[in-house]
Amino acid sequence: MRPLIFLDLDDVLAVSREYTSHQVMASFKSGDLDGWTELWSGLFLAEACANLTTLHDEFWPQYVVSSSWSTYMTRVQMKEVFRRTGLEFVADNMHKYWTTPKGPGSARNNEIKNWIAKHGQRAQPTLVLDDHESGWSLLESFLDLQGVLVLCEPWKGFMADQLENAQRLLRAQIAPGAR
Repeated sequence: MRPLIFLDLDDVLAVSREYTSHQVMASFKSGDLDGWTELWSGLFLAEACANLTTLHDEFWPQYVVSSSWSTYMTRVQMKEVFRRTGLEFVADNMHKYWTTPKGPGSARNNEIKNWIAKHGQRAQPTLVLDDHESGWSLLESFLDLQGVLVLCEPWKGFMADQLENAQRLLRAQIAPGAR
C-alpha cells in the first residue's frame, strides 16, 4: 500500500514574500501562464522542493493537498502549479480525492481527520507535512500522537531536519511489524 502525504503549501514549499498564491490566482485569471516565468521559478523554495523529491523517490506516496490553496483552485489548476514549479511527481500522484474538506473556520486537524474517516485505508502509512502557523491544531492531535506529523518553521519550509524526521516516521510505519 502506497503511503499518503497530506501536503500543506504555505511555509512548507511556498516561503516567498514576493510570490504568493495571490499571484498564482492572478496568472490563472489572466489566462497567460507562460508570461509569469518569475512566479513559477520563485514560488516554491528550491531546497524544500529538493527535499520533497528525496522523500518521494524513497517512498513513492500519493498526495492530498491540505493547504488553503485548494479552497480557490481546482484540481487541474493545482496540478498545473506543481508542473510549473518542477514538482510533476506531485501532480502525477495526487490522490483521487485530492484535497481535504474545507469549511468556514475549520481546523487542519479536523479536515485531515474527516478525510481519513471517509477515504483512508486501514494501516496505510501516513505523513502530514504542515507548518506551525496553519497546522497549530495538529499539535497533540491524534495525528501527532500517532507519530505522523512533521511541522515546518514559518518562512523556512521543508528543510533537512524535517526531511529526516519525515523519513524516520514513514520508515517506522513501513517496517515489518509496524502498527
